Amino acid sequence: MAEECEITDPERNRLLNSLHRRLFWVGEQIPRKVKLDGKEVNLHEVVWEIVNKRKYTSEDLENIQTFLDMLNEKEKECERYLEEGDITYREAKEIFNETAGLMRAIMDLQELTVPSKRKARAQTKHTCDVKTEEWDRLIKILDSKK
Repeated sequence: MAEECEITDPERNRLLNSLHRRLFWVGEQIPRKVKLDGKEVNLHEVVWEIVNKRKYTSEDLENIQTFLDMLNEKEKECERYLEEGDITYREAKEIFNETAGLMRAIMDLQELTVPSKRKARAQTKHTCDVKTEEWDRLIKILDSKK
């Protein structure tokens, strides 16, 4: 298959079907950076900072939910583009990888919104004090949306 040729319908369908397989996102890499609401976010760093916090305030949980809403919208946007865009196979593969990484970030963060999972996670994980510079920067963006 030529990567610079327009993607064929069977290739497109194979990528889309892969996105909907159960647990396919396990092992996927969270993108380093992603554009959300026109602003570049260091997604990998933000997710790492959030997941490794020792405790979450109710405000943290509200902000995580707002962030999840933004990530879900971005994931749907990427998937629509993969489904409908006039793109080459190479572009489709890049979009697929970004979408898969977004889904991984979403799954990691969604666990934090469920009290029982958050409690179980806190009991089994090794936490550390982390600098939350990227998360703090993102909270300012989230606050401006309220």
